[in-house]
Amino acid sequence: MLNYTDVLKREDKRLSSLLTRYSGRHLLQLSDYTFSSLAVSPILHKIRVSNNTNSLPTVDFTAPRFHFLLSAYTNLPFASESINLILLPHALELNKNAKQVLSESWRVLAPDGHLILLGINPLSLWGLHHLVGADRYLARNGRLYTMQTICQWIYSLGGEICHIESFSFRPPLTSRVGKWLIDKLFWLERISPWLFPYLGGIYLIVAQKRVRRLSASGFAWYFPPPLTNKSLASNVRKAHGV
Repeated sequence: MLNYTDVLKREDKRLSSLLTRYSGRHLLQLSDYTFSSLAVSPILHKIRVSNNTNSLPTVDFTAPRFHFLLSAYTNLPFASESINLILLPHALELNKNAKQVLSESWRVLAPDGHLILLGINPLSLWGLHHLVGADRYLARNGRLYTMQTICQWIYSLGGEICHIESFSFRPPLTSRVGKWLIDKLFWLERISPWLFPYLGGIYLIVAQKRVRRLSASGFAWYFPPPLTNKSLASNVRKAHGV
């Protein structure tokens, strides 16, 4: 069975080099566990929301001004567009209403705010580990989602994908023989990001909430998409009388 304490430590290490890039007034994390890496975030006001009392293994949390709330992820007790940074570590795959959880998170996300999602990649050795039934982590009420699916949901909300990556390419083995094999496969972590960067066991997606702003004349402005041959085809035919 997969050791999720080890999973959280890997994610915590990755977040420690990422969270320093984002600033604001409020940071929200939707999960049953916490990360010590939140201490490096320049955002002082940090809130963790859990939707149940039975939490997964936790990582020590030492960030200042940390607040805890118990609430459903589909009905968050925050005003719209009030949170600058939202972390969703495994929040989608552990919830039956994953798309609604994402929509509600998007509602409370402030303009130009960022959303960071972490989850198990179904298109990986970790996903295969779950598929064959070796892992009961999601057996009760969840499922795995591909990065493509999550990105499509974010695009449908009007979001912009800023960054996508995956890591932990070695199989999630915990037996004595498995640990020996993992040590022998250390080279996978070096070459995999170059050969197949989106097949790691854990995915990380960063999205930003872009909103149209009114110009001085009162019109909403945005950069138009680039013209393509397909978009020009009908006009070209009319110009030549075809």
